[in-house]
Amino acid sequence: MQKQNFKIEDSIYPENIINQAIEDFKYVADINYTNNELIIESEDDIDEIFNEFMNYVVWLYNESN
Repeated sequence: MQKQNFKIEDSIYPENIINQAIEDFKYVADINYTNNELIIESEDDIDEIFNEFMNYVVWLYNESN
């Protein structure tokens, strides 16, 4: 299992949207969010998971506005 951490700017991405995306991605990878840091653990390509995750976060953000 691979693990990688990513800093997330909370002034840009609201925590409630990050948490919704984590819930929606729970079958894709083990994702946690603590202290503005996203932690992804998976056997698959973590960079690809992160990119898709952030695309989804942006989509959720746009849908909420």
